[in-house]
Amino acid sequence: MYYPIGAPDPYKSIVFTPGWGGNSASMSSWATYFASHGFLAMTIGPNDEINDSHQQRGEGLIDAIESIRQENSRAGSPLYGLIDMDSFSVSGYSMGGGASHNAAMIDGSLKALISLNPTVLMEDCDLCPGEEYDGVIYCICLVPELVEHSVPSLIFAGEVEVNELTAYEGMLGQDIYANMPESTDKIMFEGAGAGHGFVAYPSGEVQEYALNWLKHQVLGDTDACESLLEIPSSSSEYLINIECEESIEGDVNGDTLV
Repeated sequence: MYYPIGAPDPYKSIVFTPGWGGNSASMSSWATYFASHGFLAMTIGPNDEINDSHQQRGEGLIDAIESIRQENSRAGSPLYGLIDMDSFSVSGYSMGGGASHNAAMIDGSLKALISLNPTVLMEDCDLCPGEEYDGVIYCICLVPELVEHSVPSLIFAGEVEVNELTAYEGMLGQDIYANMPESTDKIMFEGAGAGHGFVAYPSGEVQEYALNWLKHQVLGDTDACESLLEIPSSSSEYLINIECEESIEGDVNGDTLV
């Protein structure tokens, strides 16, 4: 768990989970980045780094939020009384990025979601056609019903990512964005010429847009929202459906009255 020193409290939280084969340490660069900007950030790893499903990883994100909640009331905790108990966001890379949407389907009260080069692998035999593999029927697909949540989502994807992950064709970041409800705030930032490692680590415009997403959705920062409307120079495609509230000089409480 990473937390800021001297930043205004209560702290807003975000939890990160890694991709296939990764552990909590693999998300530490993202966690330290957000902690350096005033957020409480936690990294987790799956119980089984190889075999845990997207759904299990999503459940792990929700469990991690409960652990953060307990820190707020644990005697001796350095975070005792410093955590905003109503502000939790989730993020992850690759499988973890897809699992963030599983978490959003479990808990619609999440404030925001940052999906880093996500893959999804959702099984539903009512919605997906079945295919046999080694004598077992699997029903895997991506349809709107499987990502029908209202958690504001920033999705990063690579322009040529599908060339590396052919088995996930139709189940990558671009596809998640297309299947999500239009009523949900969402952005898809496709990195020009980028592959699956596009946003494995924070850098450049990627970290700027990720931070502005949380500032906008969690802190209500109007300037951050305006920044998100600008098309990043490193993108090959930038899809966005958000609108920013007009700020009025002297309106200190956001009620449009001066």
